[in-house]
Parts: sequence; structure tokens; C-alpha cells
Amino acid sequence: IAADGVHSFARRSFGIPMMGQNTMQNLINVHFRTNSHLSKMLMKDSDQAMLHFVYNSQLVGAFVCHDGRKGEWVLQIPFFPPYQTMDDFSIGKVREMVWAGLGGMDSNEANECDFDVLSIRPWTMSSLVAQSYVNKSNNMVLVGDAAHAFPPAGGFGMNTGLQDSHNLAWRLALLLRSSNHHMASSVLTKYESDRKPIATQNAALSVRNYNRTLRIAKACYLDAQHPALLTTVLGSPPMSLLPLETRQVMFRRLVRVAMMPLASLTSLNSSLHANHIERNVQSILESGGSLPLVFPKYEIGFSYEHGAHSKKEDASNDTKGYCPRMRVGHRLPHTILEVWNSSISHARDGWSVLETTSHEAEDPSDSLFITLTDISSQLRKVLSYDTPVFTLLVLGALPASSLTSMRQAIDKVSNKMNTPLIMANILPEAPSDEDNVSENNITLIDSQRVIWKLMSEESSDTADNPCNAMVIVRPDGHISSAEFVEKGTISTAVEKIISKGLESAV
Repeated sequence: IAADGVHSFARRSFGIPMMGQNTMQNLINVHFRTNSHLSKMLMKDSDQAMLHFVYNSQLVGAFVCHDGRKGEWVLQIPFFPPYQTMDDFSIGKVREMVWAGLGGMDSNEANECDFDVLSIRPWTMSSLVAQSYVNKSNNMVLVGDAAHAFPPAGGFGMNTGLQDSHNLAWRLALLLRSSNHHMASSVLTKYESDRKPIATQNAALSVRNYNRTLRIAKACYLDAQHPALLTTVLGSPPMSLLPLETRQVMFRRLVRVAMMPLASLTSLNSSLHANHIERNVQSILESGGSLPLVFPKYEIGFSYEHGAHSKKEDASNDTKGYCPRMRVGHRLPHTILEVWNSSISHARDGWSVLETTSHEAEDPSDSLFITLTDISSQLRKVLSYDTPVFTLLVLGALPASSLTSMRQAIDKVSNKMNTPLIMANILPEAPSDEDNVSENNITLIDSQRVIWKLMSEESSDTADNPCNAMVIVRPDGHISSAEFVEKGTISTAVEKIISKGLESAV
């Protein structure tokens, strides 16, 4: 498992290239720690932001507050090599920039306030996704930053890496206990086909969100394209014929000239230029153009549905809310279900128990309400499995005559594929005769019929008359199969549906 970062030695050793924008922007990261006096001053307001974008005549940069109480900060400053060098970011010059960003104080005015510069490092912002997540021999797999690199505009890099691990862990666990050679070649291929489209989608989203951060700069009449154009001009004839040192001096002077008008923002006297900038910024903020940091549609609603990521996303929908779907590839929705009494005897520990007042019971101690979202993980704990498990959710009442044949079909497919599968029966109401509910069967009650409604939204069947349906849930909580079944055919259809659901996942 190659989780060795964006400069992955393993990835390069196997000759796997990264695809996308290799250099979007060079930056300097300044990690500094404020002392207790400065920390208190910076955190004196109760409503503190994590990101602070600073535009003034001495500094254009972004302060990232990692832990304001403990004084942990990072300042990101645009860097333009070769016309700027690390000499432009000596510790003395960097301290001046930090003070300029923290309120225009210099070291003489700071009194008891101070900070320590812990590191000054250059880095390159990229938007890249590995061409392949698996090597040709199928014995090396990329995870996290080794597989993708995004602009740090939304936290997508870390979240995407965690999702990679969540997708891969259960696959490897099943693979290690399997003697199925076909599974060995398909498990990692399935991991790539699941995760690479998500990484590509999140890379594009990160770029869009990074571009949103540039809108305020443009409102201050600072266009990110101008330095890029300047470096292009300086690197092309006839300017390229001049000595590099001469071009470096020219670049530094031109940058200072471009930043000089920002001094009007801190002037006590109002100016036409400052008023224009204030109106521009205010217009962006009032129209909802600030930097969004919550993306439910992508963070919760991402899916492994085939072809779901082929169309180009509309940037205006990036912050759209999450809409639960009972569709293949999507996460199993959060639905509150009651564990029926006969099922509680299995174990009370292991369930993701919810405290809810929306359901009334004669004896609250006998009521156990859970979320359906991570049902496979819950059942693994409740039934003490030492490996990840798939779950077969059977919606609707099951005739006692069907249970035996269904369990036989489940055991047959599960043993054939060496993949644990647990069945749970979901009913729209509590059984009138508990004798009809097997003590060996997990029974859950969806009294609001939410699952049927969600299923019906994906098909022509109605939710008014709950019928049988089967849903296969992967160990990571994503749906691998969801189908309605005609009444009376469930026992004969189960083997085909289970086989289809497991094969599509592994």
C-alpha cells in the first residue's frame, strides 16, 4: 500500500504518471507560533475564522489558523521563481510580512507580543490524479496523496484520502481470507474504478474553489494572471536576453508598484480607489461569493454509480445539499429503524443506538432505535464477525416457508465467493405474531416507510403498498444492488440478486 505522499517513491518506481495541472501556483509556507500575549490578542473575539486573506501594500497572503489558542499558524505567500528566490523570504523579511498581515505592527511596536518562525518552505500547488491506482503486477496500490494532489481549498485532499482507505480496507480484508484467484485481480481493479472518478471530480471541485479565492483579489485589482503574464514576458525574447539578476530586480519592482494602491485601504483618508475596492468586495460577499467550505453533495452524496461522473459539473451547484438515494453506488441513507424485540437477544452492544423522542414505546427500555447508514458495520459487531460483512436487506414480510430456501441460497453464494453475508428483514410495522419472526433473524421496523419511499423514487413501484425488495449493502455502507421483487418469487430470486450484488462489488 503506497501511502507515501504526493512525491510518492513507490508511484514513481512503478512508472505511474500523474495527470492534470502540475503547477498552478508556487507558494511559500511559513509555519509560526505566537506567544501567549499575541495569541490572546488574536483570539480575543469569540467568532474566529480559520482562514484570513490579507491584501495590503506589504503583503498578499493567506493566514491559516490551525490552533489559535496554542498559537499555531501558517502563512501562505505567492512565490514566483526564478524571479524570486528564497533570499526574498529570509527569516527577517518573513517576520516583517507576518507583522504586516497581523495588523501592521512591527517588532518595535509589538511590545510583549511576539512569535517564533518554525519553518519557511516552498511548495507547488497542483491538481493531479494518478493515471492508474494499481501497478501492472496488481501487487501495489496507491492511497491518499500518492494517488491525487489538490489545491488546499476545502479540505478535499484529506477527505478523499480517508475515503480511499475506507474503500480499500474491506477489500483487502476479504482478499486476505480468500483463495479465489479471480478476486485477487478484481479487488484492486474495482478499488480504482470506484475511487479514481471521485478523485478526478474532487480535483476539479478544488480548482473551482481555489478560483473562488481569487475573486476577492480581483476585486482589489490584483489579478493572478498578471504575475504569470509578467514571468512569461521576462522569460521570452528579447527580455530573456537580459541577465537573470536584472530581470529579478525588474520583477520585484513591478510587484511593489502593483501593490502600492492597496495602501489606500489602510489610509485614514477616504479615496476613490479604496471606495471602489470596498464596493467590489461587498458586492461579492452579498451575492454569496465568499469561499464555501461545506459541500454535502460531494462529501456525503458521492457515489460509485457507473457513469455518474462523466458529465461536467455546474459550479453554481457545488454547495447543493445532499439528497439521500436508494440507488446503486450511493451511501445507504440515514433512516431511523427500530430493532424488533426478538432481534435484541442477539446483542445490545454493537448497534449505533440513537436517542430519539419521535417514537413512543410502552417500555422504553425494550426499544432500540438505530441508524441504517452503517448497517453492515453494526451487524459485524453485533454478531461478532472478525471480517467485513455484506448485508442483504429484505424489505417486506417473509413467509416462513421462504426463510429456509433463502438462507440456503445465501449460504451457497456466500461460501462460493468466500464473502460473509448477513440478512436483515425490514418491515413497515411490528409483526402481530412474534412467533412468525425467527429468533435467528435480524428484524428491523421502518414504521415511517422511509425505505419504501426512497426505493419507489428510483422505480415505477409505489410506496403505498410495501412489497418485497432486496438491497445488498457493502461493508463500507454503499449500495451494490437494489431491486424490487414480485411477491411470491423472493425465494427463487434471492440467489441471482445476491450473486449480482456481490460480483458488482468485488
